[in-house]
Amino acid sequence: MTREEIDSKISIAHENHKKGYNCAQSVSCAFSDRTDFDEETIFRLTEGLGLGMGGMQGMCGAIAAAGVLAGAKCSTGNLKAPDSKASSYRLARACLERFKEKDGAVLCRDLKGLDTGTVLRPCPECISDAVEIIAELLYSE
Repeated sequence: MTREEIDSKISIAHENHKKGYNCAQSVSCAFSDRTDFDEETIFRLTEGLGLGMGGMQGMCGAIAAAGVLAGAKCSTGNLKAPDSKASSYRLARACLERFKEKDGAVLCRDLKGLDTGTVLRPCPECISDAVEIIAELLYSE
């Protein structure tokens, strides 16, 4: 993706967040045009990933979207003999590792500083970082 395309995805993701989409929905829906799924389907599939999986205990939704998008990109949909998991896992893990390097954590509560009082990264910045990472690692053909 070009810098212009990445900036456009970041803008779309931020607009989605302003409309009330959670962080996972904001990021994944910005890339719905790169999947076989329409935006409403991606929106529905990622709803439970928001707010650190509903209570700030789990992974940041912005980067959790990378797992959904890695599966959408790599899965062969072979129900009888699942054969594409390794590719999906590899891409999802690479995105997660890059996010942790950049932002210092992957858990929502750690990023928001719930236990320390120190915010590592606010949601809008997590969204931007996740979009950049996903664009680079999943869609940089």
